[in-house]
Amino acid sequence: MMIALLLFAVGMCLSAFFSGSETGFYRMNRARLLINALDGDMISRGLLWASNNPSIFVATALVGNNVANYVTSAAIVMGATQGLPGWPSAELLAPMLLAPFIFIYGELLPKNIFLSSPNKMIRRCGIPFGIAAVLFAPVSALLWLVNKLLETIGRKSPEPWQMVLARRELGELLDEGEAVGLLKPTQQSLAQATIALGVQSISGFVEPASRFPRVSTHSTAGQVIAIAKRTGQTLMPVEELVEGKRKVTQFVKVADCLFVQDDKLPARPMLTVDEKRPYLATLSHMLATESPIARVINRKQQTVGYVTLARMQMALLVE
Repeated sequence: MMIALLLFAVGMCLSAFFSGSETGFYRMNRARLLINALDGDMISRGLLWASNNPSIFVATALVGNNVANYVTSAAIVMGATQGLPGWPSAELLAPMLLAPFIFIYGELLPKNIFLSSPNKMIRRCGIPFGIAAVLFAPVSALLWLVNKLLETIGRKSPEPWQMVLARRELGELLDEGEAVGLLKPTQQSLAQATIALGVQSISGFVEPASRFPRVSTHSTAGQVIAIAKRTGQTLMPVEELVEGKRKVTQFVKVADCLFVQDDKLPARPMLTVDEKRPYLATLSHMLATESPIARVINRKQQTVGYVTLARMQMALLVE
């Protein structure tokens, strides 16, 4: 009977450990983990590696939970057989009676404890979980391979989901910063808008090419100013003949034309970006190259429209 009680206690501890660790892993703040890792904390470095390879952590947790459930079930059956030898139904009734106790103390309570302070609890469990990962490595590796095979068959990568989790964690960090007074509401709103828009493609910000009057390389600054007065546009694509075809390779700012002395067209090189390129990457590129306008092309290298720096920046304020 003592062996059954000991196995039951071990099984409950394992169930609480792996169930809580799994919750703590998904709720831990990776920004804080990164700071601790940079400070030289070896446990935080290991957890940071695990967060970048979540399939290995999940496989270990699944194996550990299955081992815990097997040990607990075996202990209950052993205890019922030894404690009530003349009652055949004891092996069926004992698991049913103990199920609420196992659920509360082996699943619900540890999950809530890890949920309340995930970083603190997952760090305390870092070394034991690492030992478990080594012990369960043969089975965990098999599960990892099955997971990779399913990803290959389904042609679906977990990276989008990891990005969603990362954005959520960054958003929570910004909320904490505003709560303690590190960020003003306008700064927090701007940061949240940057996170929300960062992964979107620029296709939603493209303006039709017909909205921008085009001029040629032979046009003068005076002609550009006259067109600007008529259309209200301050940026104009400049066409030139390339191998017998008219192509847009430059642009002109109306403001530049106001200060030229010889009426020569002050054209600048036009930035070209793909319509699938992310918003934040495009915005950073335009700011780095000081390009107020960029030509947007599709996979066939055809112009689908233009995107302006002013519209890209305005999106951050109205998001």
